[in-house]
Amino acid sequence: MYLIILLSYITSLAFSSDPAEVFITVDERYFKQNAEINIRSGTNLDIDCASTVIGSSTVNYKWYRSKTPYTSQKDQRVQVSQQKNLIALAEPSHSGYYMCLISSAEGYSVFTPVIHVIIEYFDIVTEQDQVTIEPYEKVFVLKCSHINANPPPVVTWKKDGIDVTNINSGSNVMHVTGKVVDKQYNIEVNDLLLLNYQDTFAGTYTCDVEGTGTYFRGRTSVAKSYSVKTAASNSLMPDNSTRILFIDNGGKPRVGESVTLRCGASGYPTPNYEWQDTNNVKLTTSDVYDRKSANKIRYQNEYVEVLETSMVVKSIKVSDDNEEYKCAALSGGTKSVEPIRLTLSDMKPQFNKSMDNSQYNIPGATVIIDFGLKVKGNPIYLWNGINLAQFVMSEDGSTSDHSRGVLAMNFDDGILTIENIQKNASGIFQCIAYNEAGMVTQYKTVIIRDAQPAEVAHTTQSNEDITVLGNNIHSVRGANFTMQCTGSGNPTPSDITIDVPDSSSASVTSSLVKVNKEGKYIGNLLIDKVSEAYAGNYSCCTHNYVAGQKNEACITINLAVEERVTVTQNSPDTDYTLVIGNMVYGTEGYPLSASCKATGLPRPTISITRSENSCGTVSTITKSNDIEFTDQRIIQVDYESDDCPTDEFQCCGENTIQGTPYEHCYEAIAVSFVKGAEPHEVRIENIGTLALDDSSLVSLMETLSLNCSAKSFPESTFTWEYRNTGSSANVFQPLDNLNFQTSLTKTKGFTFSILNTDGVAGDFFTGTNYEFKCTAKNVFGGTSVIKRIQITTSAANEVSANVYLSVGIVLFVLALIIILIMYIFFLISSGKKNKSELGCMRHCICKCCEPKDPPVVDLVEDTYNTSVYTDKSMSMRNLDAFFRQFKFDDDVFANPGAYNAEHDPYTPDHRRRYSLNSAVYKDPDVV
Repeated sequence: MYLIILLSYITSLAFSSDPAEVFITVDERYFKQNAEINIRSGTNLDIDCASTVIGSSTVNYKWYRSKTPYTSQKDQRVQVSQQKNLIALAEPSHSGYYMCLISSAEGYSVFTPVIHVIIEYFDIVTEQDQVTIEPYEKVFVLKCSHINANPPPVVTWKKDGIDVTNINSGSNVMHVTGKVVDKQYNIEVNDLLLLNYQDTFAGTYTCDVEGTGTYFRGRTSVAKSYSVKTAASNSLMPDNSTRILFIDNGGKPRVGESVTLRCGASGYPTPNYEWQDTNNVKLTTSDVYDRKSANKIRYQNEYVEVLETSMVVKSIKVSDDNEEYKCAALSGGTKSVEPIRLTLSDMKPQFNKSMDNSQYNIPGATVIIDFGLKVKGNPIYLWNGINLAQFVMSEDGSTSDHSRGVLAMNFDDGILTIENIQKNASGIFQCIAYNEAGMVTQYKTVIIRDAQPAEVAHTTQSNEDITVLGNNIHSVRGANFTMQCTGSGNPTPSDITIDVPDSSSASVTSSLVKVNKEGKYIGNLLIDKVSEAYAGNYSCCTHNYVAGQKNEACITINLAVEERVTVTQNSPDTDYTLVIGNMVYGTEGYPLSASCKATGLPRPTISITRSENSCGTVSTITKSNDIEFTDQRIIQVDYESDDCPTDEFQCCGENTIQGTPYEHCYEAIAVSFVKGAEPHEVRIENIGTLALDDSSLVSLMETLSLNCSAKSFPESTFTWEYRNTGSSANVFQPLDNLNFQTSLTKTKGFTFSILNTDGVAGDFFTGTNYEFKCTAKNVFGGTSVIKRIQITTSAANEVSANVYLSVGIVLFVLALIIILIMYIFFLISSGKKNKSELGCMRHCICKCCEPKDPPVVDLVEDTYNTSVYTDKSMSMRNLDAFFRQFKFDDDVFANPGAYNAEHDPYTPDHRRRYSLNSAVYKDPDVV
């Protein structure tokens, strides 16, 4: 059924000119990221009305706070700011749902999505009290109110430190949750009820609270502490009656969950309970229900069983929403019954599609806006922030607000239809869907103006790779860009197309993305890696209908693919030619061709610079539309070696792009001829780790690496073969490319190839002894060599360790020898030992390490020659070493020229007359 919303305006209020175009865009990402904000009390609350406004110079912002996600009642929301950015000191009263109203001076207004702000605090002050329970009191209430915390904490009652749910007191101890039914005893949620006086009620009761939320989660405190005494009991309570005090529907479960319904009653004797469905049928334990006895205390995965009677509804279905159950308490012949309604948790409203930002129409048209509401919630429709419900037509045909010129209106969930719309109905139409689970909103800007046939414009933007001049695009080769054309008109064009130049690039059309934005229909054609195949004319068309007449508009966009000129080496590497960088080597006796290539779009020109003595024949070659999708110009010089042994030339290219000339030159190309030679000095080297010890060894645990080198010109090509010498076949076979890798390096006159296993040798070789054959070939012949390799089980690191150990031992012995020699040198140089006293070790001492010989004695004159001591380099230590063999007393030195025989320590055969020359001691540098 389609219900029609009829919205029009009094003709006298209609504008004679087109209304202003204002577009307000809300940043949905910001509001999604900040859908719920937890702020600690006393810190700053900082939220932004994230939005952009186009077409208006004056914009107003108003922030509102309410207790629900959205309310259309102004008295239920509070304006808290008139700034785009709301900054305030967070206080406990600031918790709530915040919405921002954005309004332009032209009358366009829209509400943002909500931001749920939770101001957290946990300020618990412990209160203490002493109470006495009298025997006649059927219901005694221990209160736990005035809990100053947000979000609401978890409340637990304890007796003497033990959770009351773990104390077997039957149904006589109840923690009140859910909804209070009886008002006689002034019961509140989170109170503890002690029913039917018992002496065992005496003790210490505490109301413990545990923080939730972000900042205080897990923090615990005692809100109330009672010291409970009981009076002496002489008689029981006289009456036989019962009364239900509270019920609890278990909150709002989701579909598929289980819920525990609770019911607490007072009475004497202790009441019995039964549960009934809507039809008063008594419920028992089954696949759907699980009735729990009042006196049993158990904990299960699905729920926590409580002391009072409870009934578990398993696996909630959508049909269980608003289902009513009944709890009956029976005691002493009396019965108290209370209904409990099961309410499912709301599902957050959803839209099943996103909407274009704007829509243009002409006066008198019918406007249909489908907001695509999937999960309904409570939909509210706004026009520039005003609830459209204010314009509902009454039964007598009058409207609730004639000043706005409204004639009639009806509602349909998610769809808004406006007939005979006029210019002054331009504005933002908004749908807000909300419930306790949250709020969503979508909006569309509707602008009513005079009819305008469709038009199309080229709106591609220039960047570093493309230049846009009117309807012409100049793109460099390989660029990625978006070709864009925009259709406009009133009503807004409903489609746009871009036709590509030819079938070869028809796949590009799949990259056409269409966007309806601000009354314009935009086509974006994504072109990836531009090549010459994309060059040509593109046709962009759009259309709309005015008064039933189709109006079509088209433009032609020309795409030119361009590339700045680049010059490169282009000489071919043939059987008789070797090209390395800018060097071209030919073989004596054979012709050679050297060339350079200029690439670019438009097609470049190319020139060659040569010396006066240059030789060879020059030719120019043009290639167009080759596999590289570009134009090329090649200059080639052909040589005969007999006529031209060496030469050198340089190439430069030029082209012009959009009136700007570009030039590029390649370095000079040198040409020479070399005498041809077949491969020789071919050899294989083992370059593995074990080759350091034995060139024939390769470990099972290392990669086999062999290097084959050869001297030749032109350069050689290599083939590898191997055979297992222990195999019966014993024939060479080629190495496959899957398990072996080869690399080739070329230089003038020398080439080498490296063979590696793709993994360790043990993965490919099962035997021990192998032979590898390398064959080097060029146009003049070929040569083969064979290398024997032994695959050993020793690991590379083990062998290396033995090598290192051997080297270490040698170094250690050398160190000991050096230390010994230094020690002997010390003994001799210090005078403690003579070389002759060292025995066979004296041969370890070189002559330079011996002490100097004693001063020469002139035996004829029986005096020490003064000239011996004129050398100032003589040290005191040498003098002291010499004179230490003599013993002189003071009398001897009293007369330097005298000698007393009795002081001579030597035998008579060795006695001599000595005379000390005093000149020795006159020079202080000597001593």
